[in-house]
Amino acid sequence: MMPSTPLPKNYQLIRDVVDECGLGCHLTPSEIYAKVRERQPGIGLTTIYRGLERLRELGFVSEIEVPGADAAAYEPAGPHHAHFRCSSCGRIEDVAFVIPANTLDALAREHGVEIKDQRVTFEGRCSRCTASG
Repeated sequence: MMPSTPLPKNYQLIRDVVDECGLGCHLTPSEIYAKVRERQPGIGLTTIYRGLERLRELGFVSEIEVPGADAAAYEPAGPHHAHFRCSSCGRIEDVAFVIPANTLDALAREHGVEIKDQRVTFEGRCSRCTASG
């Protein structure tokens, strides 16, 4: 959904920071706050949280809640994909994976529900942690 009016200046700045990081970059609210404060020193953390919520509602950013992570992470909205969280170092990576539409349709029919979105997270050890022993 696109806003009918421009975003408030602070929300646009938050969007710019997330967009500049790019797909595959998973920023926590604290990291976004630090980057935004470099450009707008007076901004408050509450504004960051409100802005992220609004940007998520509008479809500009994706919120990633990964089990075991300390906080939600945010990335620019993009194509569906899954995430991988390293149980050793905590790093979150994108994984090219989507549940096929026919599988989602079958699940919905079987359980009598309407599935609107999917979030898949894998967990294990990343290649760097595996290589280091």
